[in-house]
Amino acid sequence: MKENKSLQLTLIAKFMQIVVACAAAEAIIFYVLSKTVIRGLMLFFFDTDKVANISMAQAGVAVIVVLLGTILSLISIILPQQVIRPMEIIVGAVNRLTAGILNLPEEMDILGNMSVPMRLLLTITLIVTVVIIVLPYAIAAVHFSYVVVRNFRAIEDRERAEREENERKRNLMLSDIAHDLRTPITTVAGYAQALDEGMISDDRRSEIYSAIRAKSARMSELIDLLFDYVKLDSDGFELHPESLDICELVRECAAFAYSDIEDAGMELDIGVPDGEIRINADRVQLSRVLNNLITNAVRHNGEGCRIGIYLSRDDDRTDIMICDNGELIDEEKAKHLFEPFVRGDESRSSSGGSGLGLSIAQKIVSMHGYRIRLVQRPDIIGYPPAASYAKMFLVSIPLKDR
Repeated sequence: MKENKSLQLTLIAKFMQIVVACAAAEAIIFYVLSKTVIRGLMLFFFDTDKVANISMAQAGVAVIVVLLGTILSLISIILPQQVIRPMEIIVGAVNRLTAGILNLPEEMDILGNMSVPMRLLLTITLIVTVVIIVLPYAIAAVHFSYVVVRNFRAIEDRERAEREENERKRNLMLSDIAHDLRTPITTVAGYAQALDEGMISDDRRSEIYSAIRAKSARMSELIDLLFDYVKLDSDGFELHPESLDICELVRECAAFAYSDIEDAGMELDIGVPDGEIRINADRVQLSRVLNNLITNAVRHNGEGCRIGIYLSRDDDRTDIMICDNGELIDEEKAKHLFEPFVRGDESRSSSGGSGLGLSIAQKIVSMHGYRIRLVQRPDIIGYPPAASYAKMFLVSIPLKDR
């Protein structure tokens, strides 16, 4: 959409530039021709210096009328005698029309006395003159066509590059999905075979069943995430926005995650205004984003980490901040953080991240028209509620959505 709008503005600007340049060139060319070439030609053909200046439109019409008179003169040569007189009347009328267009003196029947060869020469001369006059328009049309073709080719090249990049990412995602599924599947298959062959002692069976259950849950989680990711990209998926209090929603998500944060040996700080801040959003999907970001902070930080959940507003936007004081994320990795399965195994720590959660969050936020980004030290200092933390995920809701 933005690319189409940018192309429209570019073409409109270029068109206006061409129109201005063409008008200036046309004015100069016609002024020079009317003072030199056109006057010289009129004097040559009509042997008079009483020819007034003619306009470009007059010159164009004159070409048509003179050509018509020439054709009629040629036809009259081969017509029977009884038709010559009516034809001469028609030719005379055309001659008078031409004389009026060219501002020739009325008392002179110059065109009537002009021979057919001279009429042909006059026609050719006027055609060449008009071609010279309209040349700037022809050049402008060719140039504008070139600009249009060049811009569309550039768009096609970018779209082709994007398709190739999407294909590369899709192949990488499939490879990473296979990698993430292969390990638990192999483990479950090995445990099942060991149980089937009686290789596991009775006192370890409970442990093995728990491991199988955990690996199966991990596979189910990954498949569910993949399903959600694909569903968000499908044409049939729609948000169901409603008026909701974002303060209440943030409190609910924080309360939902409190036990997980406590079990992980972490501390939770909450800063949410007491009043209401109403927005139009899909409650279920936005809750998914916040829960994902909080879970991500718990999963990728160690015991003793401090997690903060804050909400602030100003005249332009409402900000939701999910903060932690864990380690900073590498700058190069941060650039691709919201891509699915970014950089293969680098995106998934030993804590079991799938690499899909942040991509799903980014898709949901974008569909709402919001913005999500990672802010780390030293930039985080510019956000007072989060200034004491190392990093945060910032969800910005514009004023129009309140």
